[in-house]
Amino acid sequence: MVAGLAAALAWIRQWRENRRAWRQLAAMSERELRDIGICRADVVDHGRYDKGRPYWPP
Repeated sequence: MVAGLAAALAWIRQWRENRRAWRQLAAMSERELRDIGICRADVVDHGRYDKGRPYWPP
């Protein structure tokens, strides 16, 4: 039971970290994204279909 709770908390922590990263990417300009080697479509596509689940905030 403790292992299951620890796994759930780790999953939630990772989900929150990923969400924060995607929000930061979404806030970047096209130029900033180009500077790091990605484009807006990369951000949206990966965020939306990461691991087969909807992710990108509406």
